[in-house]
Amino acid sequence: MSNHFYHLLSAWLPLKDEANWVLGAVIHTRGSVYRKTGALMLLSDAGHQLGLLSGGCIESDLLLQARKVIALDKSRRVVYDAADDGNIAWRLGIGCGGAAEILLHPCNALNDFLQLPSVLTCLQQQQACNYFLQINHAHASFIPCSRKFSQRQHGSIQPESVMLDHTDSDEKNLVTLINPLPHLLILGSGVDVIPLCNLALVMGWRVTLADHRLNSSKRENFPAAISLLNLSAAELQQDLLQQIDAVVVAHHNLSLDAAAIAALQARELINPYIGLLGPAKRKADVLATAGLSEVQLRYPIAGPMGLALGGDLPESIALSVLAECHARVFGSSALPLSELRMVVRA
Repeated sequence: MSNHFYHLLSAWLPLKDEANWVLGAVIHTRGSVYRKTGALMLLSDAGHQLGLLSGGCIESDLLLQARKVIALDKSRRVVYDAADDGNIAWRLGIGCGGAAEILLHPCNALNDFLQLPSVLTCLQQQQACNYFLQINHAHASFIPCSRKFSQRQHGSIQPESVMLDHTDSDEKNLVTLINPLPHLLILGSGVDVIPLCNLALVMGWRVTLADHRLNSSKRENFPAAISLLNLSAAELQQDLLQQIDAVVVAHHNLSLDAAAIAALQARELINPYIGLLGPAKRKADVLATAGLSEVQLRYPIAGPMGLALGGDLPESIALSVLAECHARVFGSSALPLSELRMVVRA
């Protein structure tokens, strides 16, 4: 299961009445830590651990702390400091060297399960939300908003007055943006896109594949978790296209790719990544067939799509393509982290 909060909530919802639950949240960090402020997970007295607030180092102790929260029906704040030899984090052998403060709130019917069922409904509609978790009391609220994958999901601690526009409360809130799943649309149904579908699912993405040439034998090749549509790009519904964050055009047919590019350029999209199968020469041929030039494009097209990772097998190409999709959707440069640190220092 992906650690995306959507998947955690999807796994939790059928179990919410079968155990007693605690919501864990990172509220402060210092130095090098695995998860940053705003990270969330769910734990239960039946031993469930949905999500991670570290690299797996502190979750066993968090489960013990969560059981204390449930037994006492009282929130707790726990600090894990790897630099303090008297702290539990040091004894657990955490190697990151940083510190994190974790808030543990009871999550039950008395506090509307901290609004998490409604948050899941929001995410299922491919809509993001700003989630407000009170620090001193086990209460929460949220406000739907547009998805912003380029904004990293680091939360912040803010006065409640910022949210409610009044100044008579000293309550603090953890405010964090919760995005829905990134949604990948694949146009084309060749066997070479099967690894792309599988890798995107492993990443926790939502995947829709559309091709008017789909038949029952082709459908059997693709994972059951993706949505398969026997439609051309021109036939796709506008509400679906409004949910799309990245598109891969891979019909292995010049005319079909050209028709798909023309259809996409004529629709209202939310600035998606669009990648086109084949080398730069083929991109020029596709645009010419579509009657388009580079300057006429409303949405840029990556052609050839993907990052230069090496390898020519479908699995390598899938990694290359999804890596570029991920970088574009999340607003990253796709530079190696070692080079990125050098750029920041300069």
